[in-house]
Amino acid sequence: MTVGKWTKENFAKYHEENPHIYDYFERFALMMAERRPYYSAKCVFHRVRWETTLEGKDDQFKVDDGWISHYARMFMELHPEHKGFFKTRSRRDSYH
Repeated sequence: MTVGKWTKENFAKYHEENPHIYDYFERFALMMAERRPYYSAKCVFHRVRWETTLEGKDDQFKVDDGWISHYARMFMELHPEHKGFFKTRSRRDSYH
């Protein structure tokens, strides 16, 4: 059994409660994918924070870094043409 905050199960719940986060992540990742063969998921995520903060959708950086790798994997799964756009690692702990 996987324990920890950043499990796939907790991500699924977070994503269900905050679908707008992936919408932003996908939009900004696709914009960058037009210009580069690979990029930093963390940089894309910082842009998501910027936008959600400006629009008042997330107060005080509630978009946590622990979800970055989940969003990166989701993006590449939903956009197989961009497989490898974000570098990912295998984890032995609760991330995946």
